[in-house]
Amino acid sequence: MGYEVLSAYRRQGFAFEAVEALVDFAFTQQELKRIIAYSLDDRVGSIRILEKLGMQQIARDENLLKWELKLESR
Repeated sequence: MGYEVLSAYRRQGFAFEAVEALVDFAFTQQELKRIIAYSLDDRVGSIRILEKLGMQQIARDENLLKWELKLESR
């Protein structure tokens, strides 16, 4: 999933609410056990969203961060 929020609507929680709803829906699928996400290391807003969702950073490759959220950690 990729997204962009128009500058006039940033920092109002819209991206977090949308991503949280998608994560919640994804975890209703019985076969899903984890979600993997990637973010550039300079995308502070995206990193904050991933952290608020409870995702853990599990790897780093140059400027790309890899995140994971396991079903049992929710």
